[in-house]
Amino acid sequence: MTLIIVVILVALAFEFINGFHDTANSIATVVSTKVLTPRQAIMLAAFTNLFGALIGHAVAKTVSSGLVDAKFVTTGTIICALVGGISWNLLTWWLGLPSSSTHALVGGLCGATLANSQGNWKAIIWSAEKIKDGKVVSEGVLHKVIWPMLTSPVVGLVGGFIVMTILYALLRNAKPMWVNRFFGRAQIFSASYMGFAHGLADAQKTMGIITLALVTATTAGSFEHLPSWMGFLKMDKSPVAEHQIQAILKGSKDPQVAAILATEADKLQTGEFKESFHALAAIAYQADGDAAAAERERTSAKQAHQQALEKEAARFMPKVPILGPMVAGKPTDWLKTLEGEMTKASKDGKDPLAAAAGKVRDLSPDVPAWIKIICALIMAAGTASGGWRIIKTMGHKMVKLQPVHGFAAETTAATLLAVTGQMGMTVSTTHAITTAIMGVGATKRFSAIDGGIVKKILGAWVLTLPAAGGVAYGVMWLWLKIAG
Repeated sequence: MTLIIVVILVALAFEFINGFHDTANSIATVVSTKVLTPRQAIMLAAFTNLFGALIGHAVAKTVSSGLVDAKFVTTGTIICALVGGISWNLLTWWLGLPSSSTHALVGGLCGATLANSQGNWKAIIWSAEKIKDGKVVSEGVLHKVIWPMLTSPVVGLVGGFIVMTILYALLRNAKPMWVNRFFGRAQIFSASYMGFAHGLADAQKTMGIITLALVTATTAGSFEHLPSWMGFLKMDKSPVAEHQIQAILKGSKDPQVAAILATEADKLQTGEFKESFHALAAIAYQADGDAAAAERERTSAKQAHQQALEKEAARFMPKVPILGPMVAGKPTDWLKTLEGEMTKASKDGKDPLAAAAGKVRDLSPDVPAWIKIICALIMAAGTASGGWRIIKTMGHKMVKLQPVHGFAAETTAATLLAVTGQMGMTVSTTHAITTAIMGVGATKRFSAIDGGIVKKILGAWVLTLPAAGGVAYGVMWLWLKIAG
């Protein structure tokens, strides 16, 4: 129990540092163009970060379930992962370099998991094809981290260049005084959009880490004797349910396994665990030849899925024009997903029932509301504390900006973050806005960009994943030595 409290506190410390480390991402341009004072910009960013952090959950689910094998993740692993991410963030903040908090956290998680698995590289999910709602989707570090890491800077650079070029064409006959006045006002909206996108993309990483820690602790039985007033820490995946899933993975054909899993599902009010447990129980009953029980569980799974659809339909934000589609969720249809997983396993010569159980084992739930609120508030507090070192690098040293340039850069980067965040990709806020600024600056002339500063930034980007991963690996190795 003590370790879980430590995990939550360290995760929130990472969130606070992320807030002031990445403050520059959302406000550097609006400060450098003198549209807002640093204090005004920081307060605007804090508010919009808070709003964005409370909205989505796709990135949180990626971090909590799609990057490493959960069986090698313990509370100690998560603490060491966070230590790796925090160490790199503080170093780059001290040097004034806008590195990626996202990739620091991912690198830390991969490094700590690798150490805990005794160097088993299969513990890191590099690339995997999985079934969702009957469709094949690609998951893993390659698809959710590496490809976005390589492509998002290109999109930011090209996007910033194109948007600024279009604005130049539209404004070629406009008076400079009018342009500065108009975009000075417009940039407040673009900065707000950027702050919202930053909260939407970045706060979710810590939410996913805390959720992963709580699921790990719950399935391990660490919360069995938890006081009733601390019951909010428990996730729906009980040790009993986990034991049944593991039994199916090991090839058990005991009909009691399906019955116990169904009973565990009935104890839950709503949510993905309830639906997936009923769906897996239906498949297990079918494999055992009990058609009536299988149909009963299918009906329960369909009812749980309908509840999820109704819950999503009742949310207000998805109905908002433009922003709505970016934050709308699409509940997984677990019956279709498991049937698709079994079909794929049969073609690959694997045990279909075990493949379905493996899919349920890897499930990470939606982030509980209390985690969203705490992470959002902590990030907002970190943002409010500022981050002037990085603001100076991005807003003053790299390229000289006017309000129209700031508007173009912020709009480009925020749109990139919002779209990829809705897709569950762990895209770096830093990469998006920095390259957008470069693209905007390049429309003046390429020499307007300070090449020396750009080289230092690119160096920090390249080192982030391995550096944070290396620190986390070393801390986890020491942890195992001391514990062993």
